[in-house]
Amino acid sequence: MDDNSKTGNPVEGLAESVLEYISMRFDQAKLKGVEGLSVFFSRFAAVSLVLLLVTVTAQFIGLAIGYRLGEMLGSTALGFAITGAFFLLLAIILYLLRKRLFVNSFVMFFVKLFFEEK
Repeated sequence: MDDNSKTGNPVEGLAESVLEYISMRFDQAKLKGVEGLSVFFSRFAAVSLVLLLVTVTAQFIGLAIGYRLGEMLGSTALGFAITGAFFLLLAIILYLLRKRLFVNSFVMFFVKLFFEEK
């Protein structure tokens, strides 16, 4: 005999099963959310560290290029002005390509992160 015949009311057994199913699905959604957030924050930390290192490296390279150009041109200010113009041009190019380089990449990252089946 099944459990419903012991209680005498199959509707109560069905209601309990439905509530248990809903509770399990809710717990599964919470676990999936925690997993997604942990993956996101670990990748965010890694990317932040890499960006920090790239930024510091770019600053030192910019200083070295600025001083070297200053020596070659006879004016440190001119060397740093040329180096600054190069970085400004690079920033403008990155800004113009931001959708292709960054926005679409982030959208695909989040889609894979939260909706990819394992």
